[in-house]
Amino acid sequence: MLNVALIGIGNIGLLYDDEFENTQKALSHIKAIYLHKEFTLKYVVDINDTHLHTVKNIFPDVLFYNDYTVLKDKLDIDIVVIATPTNTHFSILNDFQNHKSLKLLFVEKPLFADSIEYENLTEKLKSKIVVNYLRRFDKNIIKLKKQISDNKFGTVQKIVINYCKGIKNNGSHMIDMINFLFDNPTIVTSKILSHTRGFDQKDLTYDIFIQIKYNSQVIPLYFLGLDHTLYNTIEQNMYFENKIIKYINSKSAIEYYDIVPDKNFNQYKISSHIPKKKKVKTTTLMLEAYNTIHKILYKNNKNQSSYNDELANQKFFETILKDT
Repeated sequence: MLNVALIGIGNIGLLYDDEFENTQKALSHIKAIYLHKEFTLKYVVDINDTHLHTVKNIFPDVLFYNDYTVLKDKLDIDIVVIATPTNTHFSILNDFQNHKSLKLLFVEKPLFADSIEYENLTEKLKSKIVVNYLRRFDKNIIKLKKQISDNKFGTVQKIVINYCKGIKNNGSHMIDMINFLFDNPTIVTSKILSHTRGFDQKDLTYDIFIQIKYNSQVIPLYFLGLDHTLYNTIEQNMYFENKIIKYINSKSAIEYYDIVPDKNFNQYKISSHIPKKKKVKTTTLMLEAYNTIHKILYKNNKNQSSYNDELANQKFFETILKDT
C-alpha cells in the first residue's frame, strides 16, 4: 500500500468529483486514490478546512494540516501530490528535497510559471517528478503514438488544432499531445497570425502557424484559436498520407478516417464518411494516472510524463511566444 499526501483540495484535488459511489468516474486526485486499491490517503493539506468533511467521509483516518511543511518530517509518505497554484510548485518541491521516504512527486501542470525555476530545480527532484498531463496515460493515445512511430499512416501532410481559452491554459494540452505523439519535434519556424479572447489578458488565444520537424520531415502545424464564450472546443486533426485522424475532446474519442475513392469522381480520393472510433476514457484518466504511477514504482515502467517531457513543453511555449 502506498501512502499519499495531497497538498491542495480544490477542484482537481477534490471538487471535480461529487459522486464517490460512481466507480466509472474519477476526475480528482482524491477520487482516484479512493478507487485504487494500492493507494491510501494519509495526509491532506489546504489553507482552509472548508471541504475537509467531504474528505473525511471517504477517508475517515486522514490527517489534515493547514501548512504543508509539517510533512517534511513524516516518514510514512510514499507520494506527495501537488495540486496547488503553479506559482507555489517550486517552493513546495524544494521543501521535499531531502525527504527520506519519498518515492515520487505527482504535480499538476504546468510545472512552473517561470523558466528560471526549470533551470534551478535539482536533478534529485527532477528524477522523482510525474507531471499530470492526463492524456499521456490513455491506452488508445499511447497506441496512436506507436502507430505514428511505426509509420502506419504514411507521411504527415498537415496538423490543425482548434482550441480556445488561452494558449497556456487549454492550448498546453494540445502542445503536450504534439510533443508526446511526435517525440518532441524541433520547431523550424513559427509565426503568430492573430489572437482572440483568452483565459485572461496574460493568456490570449492565438492563431499560430508553426513548422515542426519529425523524422526529417517538415510538417505544417496550425493552432486556430476560437472564442470560448461562443463554444468550447479542443480538437487535433492530423492529415496523413493514408489516413485522417481526429482527436475530439468533447467526444472523448479518436476518429480514424480511411482515404477512399470518390464514387462520383474516380480521379479523386476523399475521407470515409464513417470513421473507426477509439474511446479516450476521459472520466477515468486520473485513475489511469495512478495505475501508471504504480507501474513506474513497482514494474519499472518508463515515466511517460516526466520532468524532461514537461521541459520540452516549456521550450515549445518559449519558442512560439517569443514575439509576444
